[in-house]
Amino acid sequence: MRLVAVCLLCLPAAAQAETFTLSSAPTSAIVYGYGAQVSREVVFKVPAGQHDVVLPDLPAWLRGDMLRVSLDGARLGATQFRSSAVPPQPENESAEVAAAKDRIEAAERALTALDDRIAEARLAAAAAEAKVRFLAALGTNEGLPGDVATLADIARLVETETLAAEQAALAARQRARDIEEGRKELVRELEDAKAALAALTPAAKEVSQLTLSVTAEEETELTLSLSYPVDAGWRPVYDLYLRGEDPATLEIVRGAMIAQYSGENWEDVAVTLSTLEPASQISPTTVRPQLRRIEEPQPPRPMASMRKDAEGLAAAEPVMEAPVMADNAVATSFDGPGVTYSVAQPLDLASGVDASRVNLDRLSFEARQFAHASPAFDQTAYLMAEFTNATQEPLLAANEAALYIDNTLVGRSPFPQVPAGAEGDVPFGPIEDLQLSYTILDQSEGDRGIINRTNAQRQQIRMDIENLGTRDWTVEVQTAVPYTVQDDLDIQWTATPPPDERNVEDLRGVLQWNVDVAAGETEEIEIQQELNWPDGMVLR
Repeated sequence: MRLVAVCLLCLPAAAQAETFTLSSAPTSAIVYGYGAQVSREVVFKVPAGQHDVVLPDLPAWLRGDMLRVSLDGARLGATQFRSSAVPPQPENESAEVAAAKDRIEAAERALTALDDRIAEARLAAAAAEAKVRFLAALGTNEGLPGDVATLADIARLVETETLAAEQAALAARQRARDIEEGRKELVRELEDAKAALAALTPAAKEVSQLTLSVTAEEETELTLSLSYPVDAGWRPVYDLYLRGEDPATLEIVRGAMIAQYSGENWEDVAVTLSTLEPASQISPTTVRPQLRRIEEPQPPRPMASMRKDAEGLAAAEPVMEAPVMADNAVATSFDGPGVTYSVAQPLDLASGVDASRVNLDRLSFEARQFAHASPAFDQTAYLMAEFTNATQEPLLAANEAALYIDNTLVGRSPFPQVPAGAEGDVPFGPIEDLQLSYTILDQSEGDRGIINRTNAQRQQIRMDIENLGTRDWTVEVQTAVPYTVQDDLDIQWTATPPPDERNVEDLRGVLQWNVDVAAGETEEIEIQQELNWPDGMVLR
């Protein structure tokens, strides 16, 4: 959004020097995982000469060293930043504010007219009631004539006039009530009008002011840009759709949750998302010399002395506070460090509210479906989809991704980062047709030997994978056997059939079998393991 400045002429025309007071607002922002760089851009015209340009509406928390200013079309001279004692600026009433004020005035006039009508009806009722009181007092007057005929005439007069007065008072009160029924609606209209004006004219807030010296060789149009860091951030979100069976397709709908806490609302702001982390470590760690030495072993120390030393160390350690933890097309750029995503449509983001989601793009990959089984822990196998990130960019990690089979939501799961060209696995819930069991067939513990006694533990395990469905499955079955780094602990194991992979993903002792389980069939895996260790030692 470009705002054309309202120029305030403060010096004689012959001097060709003017002061321009410009209104500005955020027009674009580069949002990082933590933090953002906000830019304001103002376009205005100046005559030839040296001028002062004033921006009086910058955030109060800004510091002069935060600002980066550039000017296109003229020479930029000295800059002066003021964060306190900022002089007040004349109000520029917008059309929306003027309309809101007119609405308030109309509501107030309507309410006043209604109150006048209510008062008029109540006055009529009061007059009728006064007449009734007068007629009632007339009957008690001591100066009444004594003849019967005259008294009868007076009585009839009082009766007739009292009835008429009572009826008039009743009618006036009813009319006042009828008129008053419309008052609530007018009061509500007035309150709504005031609320609308309050929303358009927030309470005056503290601001800072930037004054620039500008020199133009001739009358020209200038573009003033300034940028500064703010508190904001974004994180990726994904919707993953697994479609088809052979071959399967994994469709990833990428989005971003964006939030900003700058203290000012963003309206119609062009947003670019960046994977860079300016707030993270930017320089390598310095390698220090590594001193090693040997010494005589220390004699055993009493527990009380060790406990006292430990308490002293604990007291000396500093206490560490816990850390405070619309569909939009996107243009992806790989120029320069990191990856950037330019959201096509400008965004409106209020400060300090919940994050807003924007959809970035949709990716599609060929996927291999398979079943993964951990019989030692689970009773069913789980459906997995393996794919290769064939894009030129990494798929960033997300705390949570929504998982769909076709268009049916099956669950949510964290999404790990998948570098460009790397493989990724995505879970899609249990396969109820693949039932697992983990049975300990035999287990024994004891010692053996007469001269050199040792301890031993033996265990025989069977894992069953039963296919209750009508579809054949290839199941990756994983379990772990114990391992050791101690020579005195001897571990031996055998498996039938032997595993297809050992130390899966460099995890020692983790084994994997790639088992084909036909529909209606059951496959078995047996493991026998034996652990031996010297007498006097305890197995952990």
